[in-house]
Amino acid sequence: MIVLLVVTIATVLSVAIAKNQFRAIATGSNQLDRLQAYFYARGGEEYARQLLHKDFIDRPGQDDLSEPWAAPDLRFEFEFGEVEIVIEDLQGLFNLNEFVVGQKANTVLQQKLSLMTAQIGLDPSWLDELRDFTDLDGETSPAGAEDYFYLGLEKPYRTSGQPLYDLSEIRLLRSMTDDGFNRLRSVMSVLPAAVSPLNVNTASPLVLQAMATDLTLDQAQSLTETRLTLEGFESVQQFLQQPELAGLSLKPDGLGVQSNFFQAKIRARYGEQIVFLTSLLFRDGSTGELTVYQRKNNERFTIAAEASSNLEDATGDTDGA
Repeated sequence: MIVLLVVTIATVLSVAIAKNQFRAIATGSNQLDRLQAYFYARGGEEYARQLLHKDFIDRPGQDDLSEPWAAPDLRFEFEFGEVEIVIEDLQGLFNLNEFVVGQKANTVLQQKLSLMTAQIGLDPSWLDELRDFTDLDGETSPAGAEDYFYLGLEKPYRTSGQPLYDLSEIRLLRSMTDDGFNRLRSVMSVLPAAVSPLNVNTASPLVLQAMATDLTLDQAQSLTETRLTLEGFESVQQFLQQPELAGLSLKPDGLGVQSNFFQAKIRARYGEQIVFLTSLLFRDGSTGELTVYQRKNNERFTIAAEASSNLEDATGDTDGA
């Protein structure tokens, strides 16, 4: 009996040790695979940097969607893994920080944002709320809200009193809904530069439509088709001379054909481990040198058919991710 008891105890201990070793090996293997996937993602970021630098060398004064960096098929397969890359021009979107920092002087941008708000069916009060959320004074705008409102919530918080660091901050505004945020994020960005000209060569039809009250979405779509045929407008003046803009008195203020801020979205897989990396890249307009301004790890996104769904998300035809 004693021998049987000893054998039983030894067997139980051996099985427990074996299970613990198996778990440790599996955990270690998963961690190594995830680390390798992250290295793949960083490699994708470096590839995006090199692609944008080469683009600057080849065409230093112009950026448009016909260039290699904007290709929708930047996908590379390796042994046991793969990397997918999407590079977006953030200056093809409205920069909210330009409104926040230059709100008193930049009435042109405010008009465009107001028109955009009306086009996508949002409550225009969010602009006053954004102004109050980011300014340093305690004075409330006509449709805004200051600390006294947010501190009275069930989960209280204060206004930031500074330029936006990430677009997700506008979800904290009083009237902002998930649906409203999903519509805005396809047409707006948050850049560290107070002044960043809107690139008419990469702006979506919905963004172009917001440039003038009488410009229809069909006309804006026609402009995007023309620029694709021309491989981008060479200058803002060439853009303004298009027949769709005739008689609209559109001014060149705040417009451009070259960009400095780009976003690289990278999805990397090694084995069964998947890593998401979103990198904000700044390209110097005089030297073409690329700097990583910001990285977001494991912020999930969908790459497949992403570009084609932007307009639908903005107009509310599909649900935002």
